[in-house]
Amino acid sequence: MILYFIMAVAGLGLFMSGMRFLTTGLQSTASLSLKNKIQGSKIHPVIGMLLGVAVTMVIQSSSAATVILVGMAEAGLLSLLQITPMIMGANIGTTATAQLVAFDMAKVAPFIFILGLLLRSLKGRSIAKLGKPCMGFAMIFLGIELLSWGMLPLQNLFRFQEILEAMGEQPILGILMGFFTTAIIQSSSTGVAILQSLGAGGSITVFAAVPIMLGQNIGTCVTAMMAGVGLSLTGKRAAAIHLIFNVVGVMVVIPFIRQLCLFSIALAPDNVVRQIAHSHTFFNLFTTILFLPFSRWFVKAASWLIRE
Repeated sequence: MILYFIMAVAGLGLFMSGMRFLTTGLQSTASLSLKNKIQGSKIHPVIGMLLGVAVTMVIQSSSAATVILVGMAEAGLLSLLQITPMIMGANIGTTATAQLVAFDMAKVAPFIFILGLLLRSLKGRSIAKLGKPCMGFAMIFLGIELLSWGMLPLQNLFRFQEILEAMGEQPILGILMGFFTTAIIQSSSTGVAILQSLGAGGSITVFAAVPIMLGQNIGTCVTAMMAGVGLSLTGKRAAAIHLIFNVVGVMVVIPFIRQLCLFSIALAPDNVVRQIAHSHTFFNLFTTILFLPFSRWFVKAASWLIRE
């Protein structure tokens, strides 16, 4: 049992380190040019949403992308109306991690890691910058594999199964659990990866995982809210937009959780890991498409909530 625990902790640590390597590696190569293209330009809401998707897929963190957008609003480089579609798009971009995790790439991960090491050894060449993202990419899948093995004993714990079943029947419990865990670990991508690891071991169904995933979407707002604490009125309102969007999105989807789960099961009948990834993607796609035409309302709501 201790060995399984060590494997789970090591897997989680490796996954989070991999996310860090991937994020910092990609930021150093692409995020600055993306930021320069965004700032000061007139952006259609759909283009803004796509930019939010692109930036988040590049830096692999919706929290980091939102913090960047909050900072740009604070600096006056973008208006609140401009960053609102980008914040919505960031939620779609972060689902890329869950979709990647759904692919069983643990077998080739060591070779990708070695490739990363070789690329990093080519100091002074532009291609060397790709070494760190390659290493991070490999570490993510190796971490997931370890985490999945470490969580195998949980499928035999009757009490644990009861708790998860209760969350499937009482979604509010799952949403609260997802919120608090993500507020602590500061990464919804990591939270979803943990759910996928439980699913791979047969410890959780998509019906229990989806409410927790919804709560994680709200929990990820804590990072942006913390970033907005010391900022001006504009910065605080930008962080509030992120929170309002995620909370309202979860409230709209709660009555349709079962339908979302059944749709995901239909797309991947025998793969719980992929079912969770699909649920994560379609939830964020649905809420973004639904609320994109109402960007101005979110700005007004944030302005009403955070007053002068």
